[in-house]
Amino acid sequence: MNRLENYEVLNQLKYIDGITIIDNKGTILFTIKFNPRFHSETLEREEILGESLFSVFPTLNEKSSTLLNALKTGRPIFKGKQEIVDFMGRKIETTNISLPIRAHGKIIGAIELSKERRKEDSIPNNVIEINSDMFKGDKRLLENIRPERAKYTLKDIITDNEEMKNLKHLTEKIAKGSSPVFIYGETGTGKELFAQSLHNASTRAEKPFIAQNCAAIPEALIESILFGTIKGSFTGAENNPGLFEIAEGGTIFLDEINSMPIHLQSKLLRVLQDGYIRRLGDRNIRKVDVRIITASNKRPEDCVKDKDMRLDLYYRLCVMTLNIPPLRERKNDIKPLLDFFISKYNVLLHKNITNVSKEVYDFLLRYNWPGNVRELEHIVEFAINQMDEWEDTLQMKDIEERVKNFIRHSEEEFQIEPLKDAVARLEKIMIEKAIHQTKNNVSQAAKLLEIPRQTLQNKIRLYEIVPKS
Repeated sequence: MNRLENYEVLNQLKYIDGITIIDNKGTILFTIKFNPRFHSETLEREEILGESLFSVFPTLNEKSSTLLNALKTGRPIFKGKQEIVDFMGRKIETTNISLPIRAHGKIIGAIELSKERRKEDSIPNNVIEINSDMFKGDKRLLENIRPERAKYTLKDIITDNEEMKNLKHLTEKIAKGSSPVFIYGETGTGKELFAQSLHNASTRAEKPFIAQNCAAIPEALIESILFGTIKGSFTGAENNPGLFEIAEGGTIFLDEINSMPIHLQSKLLRVLQDGYIRRLGDRNIRKVDVRIITASNKRPEDCVKDKDMRLDLYYRLCVMTLNIPPLRERKNDIKPLLDFFISKYNVLLHKNITNVSKEVYDFLLRYNWPGNVRELEHIVEFAINQMDEWEDTLQMKDIEERVKNFIRHSEEEFQIEPLKDAVARLEKIMIEKAIHQTKNNVSQAAKLLEIPRQTLQNKIRLYEIVPKS
């Protein structure tokens, strides 16, 4: 903190309610309270001078005491939030400025200026207050739900973005049917969140919800896991139901469907068309009643184009589609998501973060979010894990190490290529964004890109860009 920032912190306190000085062993050398609602100076002088800080305030410890932290680390603490119960049982909430005292190059003690916290105290201009109501300590979201049950609902999809609100409304409508649904979007956008919400909004909500990532199963095992086995079908095989039988009456969610081997996709097609499965090695077929939701981080048309999905399966899976936009295209969701994740990890990690510095918030708005909502949550969890109990404001120092790692990782993945190829790839991305933003209106997209409409049409054909529905 520079001198100007120090002055601003002191100015925000406006006044102080008390001063406490301790030596390097934590013994109280001096204390005075100006606030009449605090206990009297006379009582303090008689009973706590010369006493250990922890014996006077037994609820404090080396981690939660801002005064002890300043003493041990040698670093000043500005606006540290603290809640204490004194030796007479009185609860006091304060905002503290705690400073180490040095003499001849050594720390010999620490001094603390305290102000009683009140609800009417205004929030400083350089911080943004957290809306703790976004989470409300909803323990249901922290519980271990049975693996065949979906815990998320549409109410759990937090958004201020109009496109996301429209997706929620569409999800609620298609949940009433039984048609297959294909969800696509980048990694970390919340595809399974939508899948679970769709299931819970349907008439199948009380039935199983089975999720399986197709890329996580070895190719040799995927058929037996999905469709089951009979005893003797291969060495060690027993009579076991597959995921489709386990999901009977409910929903099966197949993530990264484009990773499923092509020869197995024909079996999946039969389930979609006829509602029958055949266990591995079995001669008999079995009827199943399961709604299928699939997902991919690629557009379904690209899955077909790249030969990762059969065309006939595409037509069956994509009866209804949901396209989840990346976080960088819905920056107005960063504030409510930030509020939610901070409130969530306050509960999980027993912290009390109530503010975010404007510097952090501005950075989050500028950042490109390659990992989307999942990356935002991981950054918040990382920051709160390393923050002290007395801290109440998320600051840049708390996230910069994790952000550096992300940037370093991105740089390591960057590869040199012919400049014309790099320019062409960027040009394609910008055109796709413009087409998407203008809802497939070529004239408006051309205006955004500041190129003639005919030029844009030529480039759409050149790059084989398929407008998103």
